[in-house]
Amino acid sequence: MHKIIDSFKTLSHLATQIAFLEEAHLTLEANKEYLDKIKFPGFYAKLPFSKTISGSLQNHLLIMACSFLDEYTNEFTSFKHPELKFRIESLKTITKPVLKRINKWSDLKKFRNNILAHNLRNGKKSIFSETLPTIQFNIPNSNSETILLSRLIVIITTCIANSFPDLVDEIDLSETILSRIKFNSTVVNIEYEIEQIWTEINSIKESINNNR
Repeated sequence: MHKIIDSFKTLSHLATQIAFLEEAHLTLEANKEYLDKIKFPGFYAKLPFSKTISGSLQNHLLIMACSFLDEYTNEFTSFKHPELKFRIESLKTITKPVLKRINKWSDLKKFRNNILAHNLRNGKKSIFSETLPTIQFNIPNSNSETILLSRLIVIITTCIANSFPDLVDEIDLSETILSRIKFNSTVVNIEYEIEQIWTEINSIKESINNNR
């Protein structure tokens, strides 16, 4: 039972992040006029502050949604938890309408893989390749679509909780993702380190030129 509890925890935490990103986006939209008084310096000066933050929130939500769907599709299964076969298969039947709607955005994972999470390639070609035509992605792109995706994920999570109340009872609600990971953090002298890197680069360039 502990393995499916781990999967349920994963789904719950991902769903919570997705719901938070939606809330952050809605709060941003409600304060758009105020936020756009904040101006970027230099090269980015013409970009509206609210729009840039909104795009980042939406992209992160898409990444989290794909992670949720991967976990639900590949890990929360009767194949991996045969002792719960009937309950899981019943749940999957119940949530079919939700997944059917989500699957209308047929390029969610492709967009995540090719654009958001990896190195801007379609197969072996850069998306900037002149031999590659413009790529069209069928994904949530408007504010309303992104919010709908978020709420569909919440529906799946609610259905899991309703189907597995015993899993809910097993969860420590005080546990967070940050409580499960550690970081090695140090305060760095940014200007000093950048200066040292440039010194090394210029020394290497000088050495190359001298050996021509």
